[in-house]
Amino acid sequence: MPVRIGFTEFRKRMLEQELQNIEQLLPTLGVEKIILTGDMVTGEYSPDSKIRLIAVHDTDRPFGRREDFFFYHLGSMVHVETLVYTPDEFERLQDELPALNAACRKGRVLFNA
Repeated sequence: MPVRIGFTEFRKRMLEQELQNIEQLLPTLGVEKIILTGDMVTGEYSPDSKIRLIAVHDTDRPFGRREDFFFYHLGSMVHVETLVYTPDEFERLQDELPALNAACRKGRVLFNA
């Protein structure tokens, strides 16, 4: 299916607006750190681009259910993908997991308590 010319630019503006809304909420969520990764850091937007976040958050939820907290509280109009690590996991895994290591090196820190 062809994509209408200009939709990528429209998507970029939508994502940037939603990210501003999210950044205003971060201090109220009790998170330790939020790192922005993906298309919004590289600047390589597409019609499927989403907001990708890595969160350091003290939680006792299982890994697969941690994103639910952010889905509920952020209430975004666009897809927000959030990988959530406890502080201990983040310290231990950032050198072990290549994707997490790259996100820490190349990502943009949005919030650091």
